[in-house]
Amino acid sequence: MDTATQLAIQWQNPADILSLLLLVGGDIVRSAIAQLFGVYIHPSGKWPKLYLTPVAFSFGWVGYAFFSFASVIGDKQLMPSDPDCPSKVINCSTGYTRTNRSWLLGRILRDHELTVEKSPGEEFAGVAATQLNVSLRIDIFEVHEGEPQIDRVWVLGWLVIVAQLVISIVPWICFENWGIFLVTACGTTFALLTGSLRQWELEKWAGPRLNQNNRFKSKTKAICLLRGNGNRHAMVLIGSGRTYDLEKMATATSESLTETPWLLGGLAILWTCLLISVSGLKENTWFLVLIGGIGMVQNIYASGARRSATAFNLHIKPYAPRPTIIGLGFDWLPEDDDEDSDEDMDDERGDWRRELDYRKTPGVRGAIRELEKTFPKAGVALMQEFFPPLVKYEPEQYRTNSEKKFWKKAFREFGIPVPKTNHP
Repeated sequence: MDTATQLAIQWQNPADILSLLLLVGGDIVRSAIAQLFGVYIHPSGKWPKLYLTPVAFSFGWVGYAFFSFASVIGDKQLMPSDPDCPSKVINCSTGYTRTNRSWLLGRILRDHELTVEKSPGEEFAGVAATQLNVSLRIDIFEVHEGEPQIDRVWVLGWLVIVAQLVISIVPWICFENWGIFLVTACGTTFALLTGSLRQWELEKWAGPRLNQNNRFKSKTKAICLLRGNGNRHAMVLIGSGRTYDLEKMATATSESLTETPWLLGGLAILWTCLLISVSGLKENTWFLVLIGGIGMVQNIYASGARRSATAFNLHIKPYAPRPTIIGLGFDWLPEDDDEDSDEDMDDERGDWRRELDYRKTPGVRGAIRELEKTFPKAGVALMQEFFPPLVKYEPEQYRTNSEKKFWKKAFREFGIPVPKTNHP
């Protein structure tokens, strides 16, 4: 058999390559499940939650099955071990900083940054006209209880699954080849079973809730989620009621349920059987390539798509008194005597918390100062991240008398010692 004939046969029915393709792309499958997991149905109080995670059958599922089985035996984690958006969580009351290990919080920050970069909001439409760069943007949100919201990414997953099953029926009807449908139906079932494991819930929303033992307690906690010094976006999230404790979620881990290794082991065996079955298919294999290719496209889209925080069961709404603070890239002008300037604040009258328009908020320091006006202690907490040398009150470090006065009072409220001999 000459080379041309061999190539023609392979392109007519690429059966051999299918087994190899099923082993490629396990990381994409894991990220797709992490994205879409959360929506469930609860038939009755006696039945457990049934999670509906529409990650389509695709190339990569067999490889992921063994990868997840090895992970749950080793580090006992199904969720990605590191967030794809490195970030920090700062307690706005204490200033304590944690390196975020939660994939969920990292993804929320990433998607928020992409959203505000694309649509900064009508109230800030004039930023471009100033010809100044945004040095720091702080968006403030209140966090509430709720359930994961169904969005287009989740719905698209189910549409792709239906399309795959419809395509798999075609060779059965036209060529009496039911093997393609059998492989697709089994692969889809195994994928849905993997995405329904309770272990995903424990890992995705790890950690306790605020006021966990009493939903009527009034304890609140505000944290700042950001990439760190040098990045121009930060989210202040104010939790209350029985919302998730986001500070603890950032570093929380969960133990593997007893049933998880057994279920994943059983699924790995089933995927192996499916792989062997695929190797035996010799006709109409282009249908299976098409089905797997469509599934792979859905997996890639689901793993990287931008979603709202509500889709991740984090129901947030802008903080009504002041939803956004922006500092623009210009220097503080001590000689500016504009009546709206806060350079001449009278500390005794309490005017030191009067808000500045974003057009008059200078740089990162100005934005942090405005945050301190809105949330006492929060600005000092961020100052430790962006300007560590300024945390210790030393008057010569500040540019104007009003700035010295402002931070002297703020540091006292935060609990940082301020020498009595130092006067603004």
